[in-house]
Amino acid sequence: MATTLHLLIPGLLEMGRFDSPVPALPAATAPALGWLLARADARPAPAMMDELLFQLFKLPVLADADLPVAAATRLADGGEPDGGWWLRADPVHLRPDLRGVFLADARVLAIEPAEALALSAAFNQTFAEDGLRLDALHSDRWYLRLAGDPGIRTYPLLETIGRDINSRLPYGPNLRRWHPLLTEAQMLFHGHPVNRAREERNQPLINGLWLWGSGMGPTGAQPPAAGLYGHDPLLRGLARLANVAVTPVPDHARAWLDSAAGEPDSLVVLETTRYDAADGDFTAWTDHIAELEYAWFTCCRRWLQTGALTALHLYPGDGQVYTLTGAARWRFWRRSKAAG
Repeated sequence: MATTLHLLIPGLLEMGRFDSPVPALPAATAPALGWLLARADARPAPAMMDELLFQLFKLPVLADADLPVAAATRLADGGEPDGGWWLRADPVHLRPDLRGVFLADARVLAIEPAEALALSAAFNQTFAEDGLRLDALHSDRWYLRLAGDPGIRTYPLLETIGRDINSRLPYGPNLRRWHPLLTEAQMLFHGHPVNRAREERNQPLINGLWLWGSGMGPTGAQPPAAGLYGHDPLLRGLARLANVAVTPVPDHARAWLDSAAGEPDSLVVLETTRYDAADGDFTAWTDHIAELEYAWFTCCRRWLQTGALTALHLYPGDGQVYTLTGAARWRFWRRSKAAG
């Protein structure tokens, strides 16, 4: 049965964070992707994938407030809706040098559940009188429960990885409360037995928290498609708000098409290139483009040409959505573009 596919691939065309100018990929590397981009109709869409997901689930995106990512992803990590105000307080490694203080996220920390629980317990004991509670629901994603609006705005973790944090610290009317608190938490973690043991094992220290995604749980989420596929915790949290299920993303487009039989439309979030630009890893990015070309782009081009796919909406994280229908095969005057 013909279907419509919304394909979200964060980082696919986000080249601005690589250290040096990025050349276009040779056409031979991703000819199907080039074909899709050349023949698509493009229109503006949020470049940040979190904002895009909120928009697709018909949830408001306010210009003067954080996206309430914490309250949504907390549901994916086993939390229950409670009407409270939540902040992501993710464990990070902070590394000072002469240029500033640089952040590495939990992917490089390999945090054990027991370590997360021990550090969060120490935090809660220290800051109980401040009315704060830290829940380590997932080893890599921690949640700070607040009594109400903290009076700060924050920067998403993904935008901060590998960068000097000093220009991306929380800001707003209450920053004078939060900056000292973060410093105190760093000192608490630095001397904790968990980190002394990690130092003995030559592991990077869990020596900081990154606050972001502040807000109360959104309401009124509507599923953007009949079938949802992905591992992204925000996708899973928003789906829970909308009372719909999320299927693990298939390894190959053919497996998705089999799973989607009978669905009028599907939304698939692929994580393949999410961190490549943030890590400044051009080699990984080109390798991942080749993987996606084999597993997804080649199939999508063929299905559009044969009518197995009615429409494709490709969101590559560059501030555009690229829409194609079966008519794309007749746009032969549009030459294929290289990815980049």
